[in-house]
Amino acid sequence: MTPDNKDKMILITGASGGIGCELVNNMLNDGYTNIICQYRTRSTQLEEAVTSHGLNFSKMCQLADLVHEDDVKELRTWVEKFPIPLWAIVNLAGSSSNAMSWKMSIDCFENVIEANLTSTFLTCREFIPGMRERQGGRIINTSSVIASSGAVGASHYCAAKGAIESYTRAVALELAPKNITVNAMALGYFNKGLIEHVDKETQAKVVNKTPLNRLGHVKEIAGLLRFLISDDSAFMTGQIVHMNGGFHL
Repeated sequence: MTPDNKDKMILITGASGGIGCELVNNMLNDGYTNIICQYRTRSTQLEEAVTSHGLNFSKMCQLADLVHEDDVKELRTWVEKFPIPLWAIVNLAGSSSNAMSWKMSIDCFENVIEANLTSTFLTCREFIPGMRERQGGRIINTSSVIASSGAVGASHYCAAKGAIESYTRAVALELAPKNITVNAMALGYFNKGLIEHVDKETQAKVVNKTPLNRLGHVKEIAGLLRFLISDDSAFMTGQIVHMNGGFHL
């Protein structure tokens, strides 16, 4: 195995979400101390994860709304103050809601598109120039199993995640000459995140439809992420990596 780049700077967006917060904690436990976090809503869980490792929350975490260009620019300015240049972006930020397509308001549709797709685009656009100048880096976007399988009441979320997959492929081609890889994690149903807002009966149905007969664990995402940011993934770009327990094959 080649070095895993523990000493390089990693930006994780959406770090205060259920998966984001748990992922930050897992990465810190594994010795990735050069992590910087974006959050839109401050959470005690994220603060506890950071401070429990002896790190300063205000120095490591930055409030920003990634659907606003000025906020993303301010985030870049803040990141560039660190003595270590940015190596990897992990675009976890996103959200969803539930509505049937023919009943969905335009605001509902646009909010989910912005929270997932626009936030990914703006973050990439802001940080790519620096990565191109340094001629190297990793971008890891986040898709979902339902971009492939579809889901009732989530047409807007499916559309956003499907667009992220296409965006990932296109940007991978653009950045390959600069040794920057761009991949996406298409995640299934995990024990943290949106699933926590679903009733137990629906959770049980999801588990029953999953061949591995369980929800995923965030530590498994952390394992995939460690590979994607490492030198071992240097020849892998434009790929959508599915981690869903066999929910969709």
